[in-house]
Amino acid sequence: MPKLPWAVLIALAVLFTRPALAVLSCSASATPVTFGLYSPASAADLDSTGNVQVSCDGGRGLVSIQLSAGSSGDANDRRMFSGADSLRYNLYDKASRNQVWGDGTGGTQTVRFNVPPNRPVTVDATVYGRVFAGQAPAPGFYVDNIVVTVLF
Repeated sequence: MPKLPWAVLIALAVLFTRPALAVLSCSASATPVTFGLYSPASAADLDSTGNVQVSCDGGRGLVSIQLSAGSSGDANDRRMFSGADSLRYNLYDKASRNQVWGDGTGGTQTVRFNVPPNRPVTVDATVYGRVFAGQAPAPGFYVDNIVVTVLF
């Protein structure tokens, strides 16, 4: 049996080797937006911030951070509830508070970023919240639950 040169054997080994697959993996944590006390007598909106931190590693790809509509079912008209009473507010992706952060539908925005090949990336996305002035809610503790979804 003839002997193949080493270069040919190595070339054959390289040709029949399957490429390694790098799988993108992400984790997320969130700090809630806490507004504190709302005064119906105030003519100013009540602003506050929270944070969503997403860390990705092990691959590459586009990552999208989405916020749910909450209890109101409409991201453009979010409401916190205390029993049957509600308090209008919204969440935004920028300090200017002019683009609603949602799931990308109905004119809402998502926060997106790219993860380069095999380089870990951590994004701290500030959530800008606003309770609108000019409301007269009944006294109470108003809450809403927002689900953060990370698509990658």
